[in-house]
Amino acid sequence: MISFKKHVKNDSSWYFPGGKDLQMESGSNASLEMFKDNPLDSLAREICQNSLDAALEGSSKPVRVEFKLFEVAAEQIPGYLELRYEIIAKAMKQWPNEQKTMMMLRKMKKLLQDERISILKISDYNTTGLRKENWQSLIEQVGSSVKSDDSSAGSFGIGKGAPFAVSDLRMVLYSTLANEGIQSIGVMKFVSYEDGVGNDKVITQGIGYYGEHGSKKPFAKKFSLESEVARKDTGTDIYIVGFNKDLLANWTKEITYSLANNFLFSFYMNKLEVVIDNSILLNYDTVGKVIEEIRADKKLLKKYEYLPGYYDVLQDEERKEFKLTGFEEYEIKDGEATLYTSNKGDDINRRVLMTRNAGMKIKDLNRISSVLKFSGIFYAHGANINRILKQLENPNHNDWSKDRAAKPKEAAKFLKAMNRFIKETIKQTYTEKVADEVDAYGVSDFLPEDINSIRLNKNGSKVKHGAVNVELGEVRKKADTAVVREYSSSGGDGVTKGAVGEGNSYGTAYDGLGNKGGLGLGNDFGYGNRPGTNGPAAGNDMFIKNGNRRRKITTVKYRCIEIDYTKGLYRILIKPEQVLENIKIVVDSVGDSGSKDMVQLKEASYHTSNLPIKASSLYIESLKANLWQTITIKLNRNTRLKLEVEIYANR
Repeated sequence: MISFKKHVKNDSSWYFPGGKDLQMESGSNASLEMFKDNPLDSLAREICQNSLDAALEGSSKPVRVEFKLFEVAAEQIPGYLELRYEIIAKAMKQWPNEQKTMMMLRKMKKLLQDERISILKISDYNTTGLRKENWQSLIEQVGSSVKSDDSSAGSFGIGKGAPFAVSDLRMVLYSTLANEGIQSIGVMKFVSYEDGVGNDKVITQGIGYYGEHGSKKPFAKKFSLESEVARKDTGTDIYIVGFNKDLLANWTKEITYSLANNFLFSFYMNKLEVVIDNSILLNYDTVGKVIEEIRADKKLLKKYEYLPGYYDVLQDEERKEFKLTGFEEYEIKDGEATLYTSNKGDDINRRVLMTRNAGMKIKDLNRISSVLKFSGIFYAHGANINRILKQLENPNHNDWSKDRAAKPKEAAKFLKAMNRFIKETIKQTYTEKVADEVDAYGVSDFLPEDINSIRLNKNGSKVKHGAVNVELGEVRKKADTAVVREYSSSGGDGVTKGAVGEGNSYGTAYDGLGNKGGLGLGNDFGYGNRPGTNGPAAGNDMFIKNGNRRRKITTVKYRCIEIDYTKGLYRILIKPEQVLENIKIVVDSVGDSGSKDMVQLKEASYHTSNLPIKASSLYIESLKANLWQTITIKLNRNTRLKLEVEIYANR
């Protein structure tokens, strides 16, 4: 083996603290594994979050973060010879049977044999740099995070693992200029190995440091990996050594999209600007172009599907703004949070982006309404609400949980109240008023023109129009569940089961359409490819009246209106273009993604008559042409649903 001592050319070396009988740490580092699923997204979030938390107090300039990729000769890596010829060899000797660890070590060894190594440098400006307490938390402690105030985003000290997760050497170099001066150190999230001889033999703890004279003491100078002007302003430079080769191809785009998605509101508030590889400047003036790229690309839009809707909220000059009020019991002052909403744009997402002081996206609040058109942003900017939400935030900074609070019941009550404020505000804002509500439903097609008579009608009263009695019901917050579908294309085949012949015989015909499947005389036709001797009974769903099978009717207008979802009551309004006979109506619920789910009907009525029902289908003898006709249904569910119907009939 080539001895490192013969090759050392500087006053430092890697230092891996160790001791007797320490627990061995393999290559499966939990603090890094959590960032492996979306490494660049995690890196962008954690880095910019930390920089925003270190923003210079009182500065009118945004925090500036720069990402820059460059290469250096392998020999320039701190402790290169020691790593290549001694440390990795000792580790490989320690873990011969640990497959995952050996794969990692072989990858490191191969990388150090290359002539040049990629480095991703990340620098921030208009920040405080790493002060003494921040330095200790970042370099020397596990699970700690010292922030400037209670409104900061980080609190677990876990995010500092994100840069190591994108390094094939698991090596990061830190250099910072703060009020205490400049200091630099290298850190390597390595593995444990046996070191020393005889009684001096120890087990290393798995993490190594590159500091002055082989210690954890930082250098009082900057790392010189590239030729550049010495830093004059406070801030931090992070060098990710051995940047993951698998991420090289598209790293600029991935970080750009991630930043747009996670820091849209930070850009909007002029709290952040980012430069990527000296070619991309990202701020609120330029983020719109990125979002238009996402809109135009189906794959990107699927990944960032809610982002365009949030951007449309900020772009809408007529957007609505609501201040949070009524939270005194939680010591939150009025106005400590603002809800921004809009119902304009082509990418309405029916969600609310939830964010705190720094503007980083925490989560999407959904299940507000499946039919109201809106997008929203909830910005918690006050000190007190941030203090509470920070305590409830999980390590990934993508949700708030009551179970993280010292008093979970009180936290649950707070979160419920906050979400209720958002939901009720949106429903009160975008539920149409009475006149608009009536027009939206198309009720004005068959109700008197005097809207005042509608307002004066009591719950359950009837308004007569032509030959149709319409039970108006109570007009209140029901517009958020109105669904409108209008069809004009010609109908296609609907029911494919059942068979009828013009003669005396019927085929069972379960298998689709076929010719002469029945056994009747003359020109009998059965619909299916196998014969039968007995047709279904008239009460069976397969029964086809008068020798004609039902077809799907698409030249029909309909509306589905909620009466009282807590009782499962809904109203279906139907306006066919022609008279329909022997009708089957299938009712489905539709989710936000467009997927359909069967509902179970308990009751159905037309005028005062009950209608036959079976599972999700109801049956009615006839409907008139060009008139709105009302069917009331009751489901076996008491949750708010968006309903659609399919109509099959003879015509």
